[in-house]
Amino acid sequence: MKSVLLLCFLVFLVVPVFGQNKALIDSLKLKLKITPKDQQFELLNTIGWEYRFAKPDSTIYYCELAYELGKREKLNTNLAKPLNFLAVAYHYLGKLSKAYDLGQQAVRVATIQNDSIQLAYGNNNIGRLLFEQGIFSKSLPYFINAQKIFTSTGDQSGIAYSKQSLAVLYLAQQDFVNAEQALLGALATRLQLKKVRDISSAYTQLGTLYQKMDDLEKSNFYFLKSDSVYQTIDDSINLARTKVLLAENYLRQGRISEARNIGEKGFAFIEKSGNVRRLPEAHLLMGRIYLAEKKYGHARQQFSSALQLSKSSQQSVFQLESYYLLAQVSKMLNNRQEEIVNMNHYLILKDSIGDLELVRKVEKLQFELQIESKEKENELLKLRQAQTEALVDRQGFVNVLAVFVIAFLSILAVLYWQISKRRKMLNERLATQNIQIVNHQREINIQNEALAKRNQQLSDINHEKDTIMSIVAHDLKAPLNRISGLAYLLEKEGPLNVNQMTYIQMIRDSTKSGARLIADLLDAHAIEENSNAPSYQNFDLVKLLSDSISYFQVIALEKDIRLEKDFPDAAFFVSDPSYINRIIENLLSNAIKFSKVGSSVFLSCRIENQNAVINVRDQGPGFTDTDKLSLYKKFKKLSAKPTSSESSNGLGLAIVKTLIDRLGGTIELISSEGKGSEFVVSIPNIETKS
Repeated sequence: MKSVLLLCFLVFLVVPVFGQNKALIDSLKLKLKITPKDQQFELLNTIGWEYRFAKPDSTIYYCELAYELGKREKLNTNLAKPLNFLAVAYHYLGKLSKAYDLGQQAVRVATIQNDSIQLAYGNNNIGRLLFEQGIFSKSLPYFINAQKIFTSTGDQSGIAYSKQSLAVLYLAQQDFVNAEQALLGALATRLQLKKVRDISSAYTQLGTLYQKMDDLEKSNFYFLKSDSVYQTIDDSINLARTKVLLAENYLRQGRISEARNIGEKGFAFIEKSGNVRRLPEAHLLMGRIYLAEKKYGHARQQFSSALQLSKSSQQSVFQLESYYLLAQVSKMLNNRQEEIVNMNHYLILKDSIGDLELVRKVEKLQFELQIESKEKENELLKLRQAQTEALVDRQGFVNVLAVFVIAFLSILAVLYWQISKRRKMLNERLATQNIQIVNHQREINIQNEALAKRNQQLSDINHEKDTIMSIVAHDLKAPLNRISGLAYLLEKEGPLNVNQMTYIQMIRDSTKSGARLIADLLDAHAIEENSNAPSYQNFDLVKLLSDSISYFQVIALEKDIRLEKDFPDAAFFVSDPSYINRIIENLLSNAIKFSKVGSSVFLSCRIENQNAVINVRDQGPGFTDTDKLSLYKKFKKLSAKPTSSESSNGLGLAIVKTLIDRLGGTIELISSEGKGSEFVVSIPNIETKS
């Protein structure tokens, strides 16, 4: 859910909330009727651009007319502009492959015409397209190229535009420092240009950034400035949006009365405008304000309205939040039945949103494959062009040589035979080279066919894998959660006999085991997809290990196992604490799982050569030589069996090895059959390493 909310926030930063300017479009159309055909290029582009948000199909119509007119008139500059506009229109329509092709075509045309401005906009458009599909690594070079070109040409509006794009990219990578710097730079540029709407938009973007950073005082400062500017230009839609954001800040600061006053104003603007996409968010805000004031009846009414509107507009995120908040209100009103119904809807919808994220990952992979295929096609086209140019150069050389021979034949008849022989040799060599080129072309075609087959196989495998993960997430996880919830309700329903309590506990243990297996499967999949990259920070390693010992203490006591430790007082360290916590959890869990009753498990830590060295030792059955060959492979169950019938899915050590490799560390096993085992983990200090 957090990733879906972040995506909504990033899209709000990138795309302004403007409608089409109908009055301007009507005046441009009237001007178009009285302008000669050969002078309509800029007018057609301007009309198309004004339609881009409300009617992208109209943008396509007018910009295609502009492009065809530009080609007929053989314009030597600005011909890339309608191509850039067409790319934006197809992007808004969701036709990503077509948008990418048009963006690349715009870049090529602008390069040929030496049109720096359109080249910069083309790079920025492609960067935005790749970014919104989550392909961050490929979008960054396009954004940087756009900013360099805008800077070199002195296009201040373009500079601000590119800085905004870079800010959104930095924010997606949680790089708040660079995102802040880029947005402040965009604001400074727009203040110089004195475009009021752009200035107010920049204030709103900065306020939203600081809201995301939890710096609510700065966020309030910029939202208030944006509010005052929007009032001067009578922009009711954006004014309402700013008031809602400001009310959100006041609510988070506990300034309930102020939040209600300004929230009601924003709500009134949005309700009056009939903006169904914004109304659910406004209802949710007012409901949370009433909830904070303990006006539960009013809060439930607002949350119910938000739910109905978000259903009709198919906004899953707002539906999810509405169900959750309705469950909370029902709890406050002691309506147990309504609380259970709303919470069940929340859990089911939460699983569905998870499925949508998996579908989005599949679409992203398909789009990446399309881009890679197009890049390879471009490389082949360049290769063919180079071959053609080489052939043309050689043919030109032959033609010059032929003219030279004819001249000499007219002057020196005596040398005719020698020159003819030389010409014949050259022609034979050229024919041989042509045959070689044909053979090379045939080989390239064969390789292309093989590459296409391999790409299709890869796509099929990825699709099959993602389908399996979707089934696991949706068709298994949700039923298990519901079974566990029903077992909990049965337990709370009334007095049960011993056998009934035993059966209920068995049900809960079974569903817990299944849920753990699903979580491990999803974790392994997320790690392989590189969606769980390390997030480095400075933390106390000793505290983390102590918390892990405390967590497993109860589990160990159930088997009469002693947990012993040997730590220094503190050890501040720079790495990813979530990765290390997961590594220790898996190793301790395995040690307890395979240890006999009454034995000991030992956990120690020391700093050695700037590395954290962590030892986990048990008195279990140890590992055989055969076990060691398959130690870190997924789904490989080894010879040892859990001592108290615990479940084992063969994923724990595979996940441990992957996480340690991701951190640049090492893991070593010291064990022999029947004599226990000891895992020695070494993790580098990232701060020292850098």
